[in-house]
Amino acid sequence: MNMKKLIGALVATAAMTASAFGQEITVQNDTLVDGGTVSICPCFAAGEEAAVWLTSPCDGNIVAFQIFWKSQLGGAAQTLEESIKVYEGGVFPNPGALKDELFAPLLTDGGLNEFRFRDDNQTIPISIPVSAGEEFVLSLKFGVANAGQIFQASIADDANGCQGGKNAVKVDGITWTNACALGVGGDWVIRAVIDCTGDPFGSACMPDGSCVDGMTEDDAINLGAVWGGLGSDCATTICDGACFIAATEQCLQFTKATCDAVGGTWAGPGTVDCDMPCAADITGEGNLNLQDVFAFLALFNSQDPLADIAEPFGTFNLQDVFAYLGLFNMGCP
Repeated sequence: MNMKKLIGALVATAAMTASAFGQEITVQNDTLVDGGTVSICPCFAAGEEAAVWLTSPCDGNIVAFQIFWKSQLGGAAQTLEESIKVYEGGVFPNPGALKDELFAPLLTDGGLNEFRFRDDNQTIPISIPVSAGEEFVLSLKFGVANAGQIFQASIADDANGCQGGKNAVKVDGITWTNACALGVGGDWVIRAVIDCTGDPFGSACMPDGSCVDGMTEDDAINLGAVWGGLGSDCATTICDGACFIAATEQCLQFTKATCDAVGGTWAGPGTVDCDMPCAADITGEGNLNLQDVFAFLALFNSQDPLADIAEPFGTFNLQDVFAYLGLFNMGCP
């Protein structure tokens, strides 16, 4: 492995196309989207492998492989690499036993290459059984050396941070090594397309703001959660919801933890509209009475920022008291 070339991997803008049809889902670690930036790694010797650890969201079959292949300037010649391999999960960074492989993949410069057939005539489709929750390893084994050939096409990563336990390199074709430790700055753009035949799984944002993997849509609905969609996972799911911040009267999209940190009222995951609390209900009992007035005066006397509700802000004066009494007289919704 050419370490200097690896650490100094070249950056280029890339275009890609990937979509799911029917019950097909593309399983990936990378975050690359159309027009995103990748880091190209012309740093491999023949016999070396770049590999990713993936997890199937369902019972089904791997029906396609996707590999992002790009050169710095574009227009590089096609290359016939040795193979695309599927291994059992093993113990990172070492894959398990070989499950299957596609020999002699022809890779074209310019973006995402997809392989669905074992033969040039496209008569023998790829179909490799996997089960829900099964971890497997997908790798590209190089047949053509490109180390030091800075204008030659090669594998790319998403240049968005390298996830631990997800990316590996078989250095010199002998030793499996954590790609992050080698200086790779993102996740390899190597993907598997799975045709789901069983119940599809994904992540779910729970009512308390937490995220749980391995949920069907029905599971999520029964628990009052928001399902993230087929193949989603908590590593990339953000459980945002509407957060009402009384101090600024804003309704923003935050996670529950962030909403709590700014003193907001969270409406739950996936919500858009805020539950506007009654600003005058200081005690939070749901109705207005003298206890709320006493509670406000206590905040005012202690110069608590929650009592600074009228201009000029940053001072405590009768304008704040009058403003609170105005809210009190308006009542609660």
